[in-house]
Amino acid sequence: MTETALPMITTAQVHDIARGYVKTALLRTAFELRVFDLLAHGPVGARDIADRVGVHPRGARILLDALTAIGLLHSDDEGYALLPGGHDLLVTGGAQYFGNAMRLSASDWEWDAQKRLVDAVRHGGTVAETHALTPEFDYWEDFAQHTSWFNNGAVELMADHLVPWAAHRDSVDVLDIACSHGGYGLTFARREPRATVTGLDWPTILDVTARNAERLGLADRFRRLPGDMFSVDLGGPYDVVMLTNVLHHFSEAQATALLRRVARAVKPGGRIAVVGHTYEEGDSPSANPLPFMFSVIMLVQTHDGETHSVPTYRRMLTDAGFVGVQTHSGEKAMHRLFIADRP
Repeated sequence: MTETALPMITTAQVHDIARGYVKTALLRTAFELRVFDLLAHGPVGARDIADRVGVHPRGARILLDALTAIGLLHSDDEGYALLPGGHDLLVTGGAQYFGNAMRLSASDWEWDAQKRLVDAVRHGGTVAETHALTPEFDYWEDFAQHTSWFNNGAVELMADHLVPWAAHRDSVDVLDIACSHGGYGLTFARREPRATVTGLDWPTILDVTARNAERLGLADRFRRLPGDMFSVDLGGPYDVVMLTNVLHHFSEAQATALLRRVARAVKPGGRIAVVGHTYEEGDSPSANPLPFMFSVIMLVQTHDGETHSVPTYRRMLTDAGFVGVQTHSGEKAMHRLFIADRP
């Protein structure tokens, strides 16, 4: 067998990793100053950008040169300009605008949490007094307000698989647990006119969900259920229970316990739809780095959470009493979808 040569670690690679926070700061600053918006209609010089943004000319020049250096802008004699794809990703209102997500992924809280990674590694979980599972943590209100859920193909992927099934139901009552912005439940309700959605989350977050329901013309089909998903009376039973981007906050045992609790709120013959970060059993961190990097975020933000594998999700759903577990992914979906039935 021919041995495959492993890549050599280089000084440039290590230096780039060590200085990675500078790139994050550049992108965060550019979004905050709305620099990319000023370039939406063509090249602009550094002096004009400084005047229009209200910053020092030297600061503008260094910022723009650095954004060019990391591959986010192009510069020539006409000034600085967006690269292909920049309008969609970097300009406010773009089809895949990343600025709102940046407010979360590069928030002060996220940065402060990563500063204590060495302590989390020693401890095996978060050491922060305020973390992702702190009741009514205000970070989740920001998450609900600024997450561009409509850009995540998993929302449509779930609706694609649930809507045809729901067409044969006598009722379509939905419980959306940890609903946040409400994207999953509300998207489904827009495509299934008989659906009513009960959103479970903290009260301040449900204010955001309710505004989104009203904006979509679904206020009369949305009901609030404030509280902790591990203890509040779930009501029901429901035809569909949605649990999206939640289980990675917990260990397999904790997540399975939550799924068992949820199973009691699903009608016989009803369904659960779970969405989450995941990876295949044989994936290596070098070939598929994102799920393993996400586990680092869970390490500093939760006590026991991490990215779970596809077999782990299947095992958790089966152990909770669900059957017929299906897995689905899509080209535009950031996360994997699991659907299972209650016997």
